[in-house]
Amino acid sequence: MRRLKDLFLRNASLKVLSFFFAVSLWLFVNLKATAEKTLQVPVRCQNQPEILEITNAVTDTVRVQVTGPRRILSNLDSGMIPVVLDLSDAKVGLSNYQINEKMLPLPPGLSAQVLPPDTIQFKFELIVEREVQVQVQQVGSPPEGYSLEAIESSPSSIKIVGAQSEVQNLYKMETEPIDLTGHRTSFEVKTKIALSRPHVRVSAGHEQVVAKVRIAERTLRRVLREKQVVLGNAPGGSISIQPPSVEIILEGPAGLIQEIVPEQVTARVSLPGDKALVHRLPVTVEVPVQGIRAESHPDQVVVKISPGHPKP
Repeated sequence: MRRLKDLFLRNASLKVLSFFFAVSLWLFVNLKATAEKTLQVPVRCQNQPEILEITNAVTDTVRVQVTGPRRILSNLDSGMIPVVLDLSDAKVGLSNYQINEKMLPLPPGLSAQVLPPDTIQFKFELIVEREVQVQVQQVGSPPEGYSLEAIESSPSSIKIVGAQSEVQNLYKMETEPIDLTGHRTSFEVKTKIALSRPHVRVSAGHEQVVAKVRIAERTLRRVLREKQVVLGNAPGGSISIQPPSVEIILEGPAGLIQEIVPEQVTARVSLPGDKALVHRLPVTVEVPVQGIRAESHPDQVVVKISPGHPKP
């Protein structure tokens, strides 16, 4: 045991010195070791004049190669070093802004190089305002017997703002489509303005309009074919009616016409009080709904009564 202790303590100072040297060397290597890291750094714009609009596609990141101690790079995130562009000097037209290393808020000990492309081009246009008409769009159609009489918006015009090149050629703005399918009566509905241009928007308070839709009920014509003629006061005996059936034509408001059940419509004739055996009689059409005009084709039939069967 004593020999083991003596072996451990032999040249103790030299062993301690060697240990500290190894630790120092490790720290030196790890703390001073450099590395490289390529990042997509975000680009943020500020102080853009309120009267100008950017109308071209602009990149929102730039590639940067960062060099420095590995221990710092390992914790570096692209969001920590954004590039901030000051657009306060922007003017109408094309402007190029060059990105350089001085714009990067790098932590101490790091250096960076902006990789190509290192220039961002902006196209600035004046923001203008204009009043345009509103056009209500529709899809579908009312059912049979009904039609679109008129469609309008309230308000009839709105103000739009945006890039001059897009606004100056606009005279109307369409709404999102209104579905007319199944509508039999007039109605109103709120709808939004459909924005189809990227640099045009509706002025505040005009995002919605009221679409006023007027549906008109049409007059329909309906034909009932081969309608049997009924003799209202038929005497006993053999009776013939020529023709035995007629064609009934009905005309009236679509809603009423569509409600009529053919079995409820009657083509009727009535014998007069005389004792004649042959009669030419008008056909009367009976319809269970008021407001319907009805006629028979033909409008008269011939009724023959066989002899030997007295009429009551």
